[in-house]
Amino acid sequence: MPFTISDFHDLVELLEQQPGWRAEIRRLVLTDDILRLPKTVEELAAAQQRTEQRLEELAAAQQRTEQRLEELATTVDQFVRSTEERFRQVEKALADLSAAQQRTEQRLEELAAAQQRTSEQVTRLQNLIGVTVEEEAAAVLRVVLEEKGYRILAEALYLRLNGDVDVAHHVEDPQGRRLWAVMEAKTRLGWQAVEAWANRMRSEGFRAALRRAGVEGPFLVYVYGMRADLSARKAAEKFGVGLLSSQGEIVLPGGELEV
Repeated sequence: MPFTISDFHDLVELLEQQPGWRAEIRRLVLTDDILRLPKTVEELAAAQQRTEQRLEELAAAQQRTEQRLEELATTVDQFVRSTEERFRQVEKALADLSAAQQRTEQRLEELAAAQQRTSEQVTRLQNLIGVTVEEEAAAVLRVVLEEKGYRILAEALYLRLNGDVDVAHHVEDPQGRRLWAVMEAKTRLGWQAVEAWANRMRSEGFRAALRRAGVEGPFLVYVYGMRADLSARKAAEKFGVGLLSSQGEIVLPGGELEV
């Protein structure tokens, strides 16, 4: 017999009266996939919820990352600006140092030139003073010798021996003996200079040099000082050397050095 509408209504009433049958009908009518569909939908809903939560977390992380990138960008920008400023300061400092070095080198050149001029002037002055002292010493010695009765036989000799310029007068004493009055001239005179001159005159090597220059002896030994301190006088007395100044004879020559 065909299944009619009336039969369907009767079936529906039975299913409403027997809930357990509905599950059996669903098992028979629906496929396994359809039966699993509610659970699948539930699982999909849960997965969707987890996905949305993960998206929210990712969005928050992205926001934090963007914020951190902005902070880093700001820091880098500040660092770059600070570095550029430091480079500008360093460049300026280097330029200032270079200019200062150039000025220093120019100043050094000027000082070197000034030093050269000063050295030349000092040399000329020393030469001038040296000549003046020697000429003054020779003039004083001549006057002193003449006042003591010595006859000057020749003009004074200026001898360069051992780097020193010495004055020598060939003279004749009142008894007719011929001898040489030798003298060292100094701008400033003290004990050490007098002692050194006395020792040099005692040196056989120095006397040999004098003989080669035509100054054979015997010797009348003097020392002259434009400025002679008290120690120079004491040394002259000790070593038997005559001491002269611009004022004349201060100490008479004597002892073994005289002849």
